[in-house]
Amino acid sequence: MHAVVLRYLDQVARFGSIRRAAEALNVASSAVNRQILKLEAELGVALFERRGNGVRLTPAGDYLLRHARNTLAEWQRTCTDIAALEGDIRGEVRIVAIPSLLVKAIPRAIETVAKRHPRISFRVIDADPAEHTEEMRAGRPDIAVLFIDRRMRNYEVLTRLRTTLGAIMRPDHPLARERTVTLTQCAAYPVVMLNDPWLLDAASETEFVHSGAQFNARVMSNSLLVMKDAMKSGLGIGFFTPTGFVDEIRHGELVHVPLAEPGLAGSEIGLFVHRARATAPHVSISAKAIERELAGITDEIAAL
Repeated sequence: MHAVVLRYLDQVARFGSIRRAAEALNVASSAVNRQILKLEAELGVALFERRGNGVRLTPAGDYLLRHARNTLAEWQRTCTDIAALEGDIRGEVRIVAIPSLLVKAIPRAIETVAKRHPRISFRVIDADPAEHTEEMRAGRPDIAVLFIDRRMRNYEVLTRLRTTLGAIMRPDHPLARERTVTLTQCAAYPVVMLNDPWLLDAASETEFVHSGAQFNARVMSNSLLVMKDAMKSGLGIGFFTPTGFVDEIRHGELVHVPLAEPGLAGSEIGLFVHRARATAPHVSISAKAIERELAGITDEIAAL
C-alpha cells in the first residue's frame, strides 16, 4: 500500500495535475485525490498547492517526493535483483535519448538485448531539451544518451561519442562544397528546425546581432524523420551531428558541413547510467549493448 501512495505522489508531481496523473495510472481521479489527502493528514502538512489549472508541490511535498522516487527505484531494483538470482533477468529499462540516436543506435541495441533476454522491457523517451533536463533532475531514466552536461550528478558517463555539429543539406545545395559554414551563411537559405533549437539559440543570437541575419524556418518539427525527409527533398538546411544521418551521408543523399563557430564545432554525446542502478542486471546489459552500438557509429562516422 505504501508503494501505491508513493507512486500516486510521483505521478501527480510529474503531471502537475491529479486528473492527468489518474489517467496515466488508469485509476479514478477521486482515488488519487483521496490518497494524497490521506497522506497530507497523516503528515500534518500540505504536499501540494491546489490551483485552478492544477497542483504544485510545496516545500514539504518536494522533500517527500525525493524520498518517494528513491524508495520506488530501490523497490524495483530489489525485485529485479531477486529475480536475477534465479537466472531470470527482467525489468523495465527507461531510456532518454536525443532523436538522432533513436532512429538507429537505440533500436538496434534493444533488438540485441530482446533476443537474449525477452523479459527485459523498455520505455524509450524522445523529449525536447527541457523535458530531458526534468527527466534527469528527477532521476527517472536508467540510461540516457544526451549531450554532455556536468549538472547530471546522479549519473556516470559510461562512454563518450565525440562528434561535430554541422549543417546537413543535399549535395546540390550551394553550401554543400564548403569546408565549414557559419550560421550567417546558412541563414541566407531556408532551414528546417527543431521546435526547440536550444543548442543554436545562444550562438545564433550573438552572431546575428553583428551580422543582421535571421533564420527563415521553412519547416519546424519535433520529428527527426520529418526533418530528414525535408532535407532530402531540398526544403532546407538542418543542424545536427552526423550520428543520425550516417546512411544518408554514405549513400550521397545528404552531406554534413561542420559549423565554423567554435562553441558549436565540437560536441560530445554521453552514455549516462544512473549511479544507483548501474549494476542492476537489466540496466547493465542494456547499457553495454548501447555502448557497442555507439562504438559502431563512431567507426561509421570516421569512415565517411
